[in-house]
Amino acid sequence: MEPSPESVASPRPARPRDWAGLALLAVPCALISVNSNLLNLAMPALAAELRPSTAQLLWVSDVYVFLVAGLLLPMGLLADRFGRRRMLLAGAAVFGLASVGAALASTAGVLIAFRGLIGVGAAMLGPSTLSLIRSIFQVPAQRATALSIWTASFAVGGILGPLVGGLLIEVVSWRAVFAVTPPVMVVLLIFGPLLLPEHRSADVRRIDAVGTGTAIAGLLATVYAVKQLSAQSTPLAAVAVGVAGVALLVAFLRRQARVPDPVLDLSLFADRACSVPLAGNALAFAVLYGTQLLVGQYLQAVLGLTPLAAGLWTVPGAAAYAAGGLVAPRLAARHGARRVLAAGLAVSAAGFAVVAAVGTGSGLLAFVVGSVVYSVGLAPVYLVTTDASVAAVPAERAGVAGATLETVTNLGGALGIALFGSLAGAVYRAGAASAGVDTQTVGDAVGQAAALPAPQAADLLASAQAAFVAGFRLVEVVGAAILLVSAVLTARLLRRTDRRRDVAAAVRADDAAAATEPRPR
Repeated sequence: MEPSPESVASPRPARPRDWAGLALLAVPCALISVNSNLLNLAMPALAAELRPSTAQLLWVSDVYVFLVAGLLLPMGLLADRFGRRRMLLAGAAVFGLASVGAALASTAGVLIAFRGLIGVGAAMLGPSTLSLIRSIFQVPAQRATALSIWTASFAVGGILGPLVGGLLIEVVSWRAVFAVTPPVMVVLLIFGPLLLPEHRSADVRRIDAVGTGTAIAGLLATVYAVKQLSAQSTPLAAVAVGVAGVALLVAFLRRQARVPDPVLDLSLFADRACSVPLAGNALAFAVLYGTQLLVGQYLQAVLGLTPLAAGLWTVPGAAAYAAGGLVAPRLAARHGARRVLAAGLAVSAAGFAVVAAVGTGSGLLAFVVGSVVYSVGLAPVYLVTTDASVAAVPAERAGVAGATLETVTNLGGALGIALFGSLAGAVYRAGAASAGVDTQTVGDAVGQAAALPAPQAADLLASAQAAFVAGFRLVEVVGAAILLVSAVLTARLLRRTDRRRDVAAAVRADDAAAATEPRPR
């Protein structure tokens, strides 16, 4: 077992080998970001070939995010116990093999299963990369540089993902988006043992396996019920599953309040200065993930763009998010975290409201402008929430706070896919049915139209596209309203917190002054 960096008397400067190891660690991070963008663009082609139901199409995206959210914290603890490099390499193997399975999937159910395994691999990779960087780079300045490169790798993946994905889908097939990962993971498996040191933590918390399983089962059951109800399935069975899911989630929270080593540290939510930003961040990413689920389908199946062109038009939003992340620290330092957080939520709401102006024959301008605006707003929301989470705990628990933030963010995104995707699906099916169109998704309609004569195909597509746009618009309007309300509540709730802190600081100052005054003899 190697000593932790904190226990080293004189921090060791990073060597060339360490920087090469950082480059190796940045690759899977970029790939994780690329992977999510690839799938969004692949949705129309995937739906046309596999013909999934609306619920299955949602699960293709959702199962990955849910498993990442549920397993991030326990995988981080496993990495501390059994070795961070070992966990990283195991995650690379799972991610790569599951990607091969997804590329070869013959049915929607098989694809969902392998997407779930990809989520498990991503949950193993994420905590390991960050913890290895913290153990390799011991000099604070070098560690800050390394963390900046690590963060930038996700932004690079977000920009490259649409371009690479669009090109692969257009030239090869939607299956090719899963074929990108395995070769890179093989490189990581080969060079990881050569460039990366093994590291285990001297102080390892127990892993609450029961709590982790209860949380995942409760979340999946609850979301399953929402999707089945929106799909107009047997309501009694869906309600029963939903009640069971809620009961499991309540049991999970009660367990976390009493076990010595909880999966989710509920004390973080006791401080309003931390819980309010976490809630706002979760809502913002719920709307974002729900929107991203529909964007690829809108650009391709409604506006008729090629996958590559659709990918190109999503780049401005990704670049805007990266730019917002650079400006946000200065804004927070000048205007205060509370104002920046509330403003970020309000700007995001405005951006999603602009996207709601999309139409069937036009709407590209509204989408691009809206995506740039909401991306600029989302970046400071995430930054302020990160700072609030870390500031709410002692320095030695900063890793747990960061992992909790990632868990809440991914959970918000997963719920956004489920709820907003179900809402859009319900509106689509109602609109399509009223027009006499029997399709589950707009991608399915495109596949059916390809086999019909031109006049019938045009009528089918027009009806399906109108129904899809109606659902898309409603999602954006509801999302914008939620974030606008969240911005107002955030400003009010955190203003009260600031006032209480100011009063407490004034009382402490008065007490200190009184203690230093000379006493009469």
